[in-house]
Amino acid sequence: MNNFGIDKSWIDAGLDINLIRHIMLQIEEKRKNVQILPDQENILNSIKLCPLDNVKVLIIGQDPYPSPEHAHGLAFSSLSDRTPASLKNIFKKLKQDFPNCKHSTNLLLSWEKQGVLLLNTALTFEGKDPKLLKEHTNLWKPVIENIFSILKNRGNLIVMRWGSHAQKAGECFEGVKSIVIMDTTHPSPFSAHKGFMTSDHFTKCNQILKDKAICWDT
Repeated sequence: MNNFGIDKSWIDAGLDINLIRHIMLQIEEKRKNVQILPDQENILNSIKLCPLDNVKVLIIGQDPYPSPEHAHGLAFSSLSDRTPASLKNIFKKLKQDFPNCKHSTNLLLSWEKQGVLLLNTALTFEGKDPKLLKEHTNLWKPVIENIFSILKNRGNLIVMRWGSHAQKAGECFEGVKSIVIMDTTHPSPFSAHKGFMTSDHFTKCNQILKDKAICWDT
């Protein structure tokens, strides 16, 4: 049976692979008539590239970039050489926190490989109609809730919730002793100056992780 390259540790912990197969078939069917982002093989990149056993940090995003030049299945990460506005602010904040931090690519693969799970609440995107975004969010909601439940039960996690959407989506992590929640505004140009740029999430994260600190270079 097709497990889409998802690491066995997720499945052993209770990831509903049959549910994922069902949704992936629906997306494949939709793709015959409309453009769906990202490409089919990249939809599950967040849990393909970061085994559950490695997860230290969860950053909750909303939906894939609405352009094939950017979207590849990791929240905030981009395929393009042109840095998206929110990612620009993330890099700017990292430079404030770690002056020697280097960013030569907009692909955040090195973060995922170190245990930073970059997970959107909608793993696919279709057009720019808010109703369609809601449809995709609802489609993936049981999978995201399944992933969150696995992470909550496992514990020992830092959860970064940037903006009201992430804070609402990640409410399930509240009150768990072994989970540290960090809240601030979204890094978009509309709200980064209202909290994100002074949040020091990256510094605080590495202080907590100590010898397992993340290298935020890309």
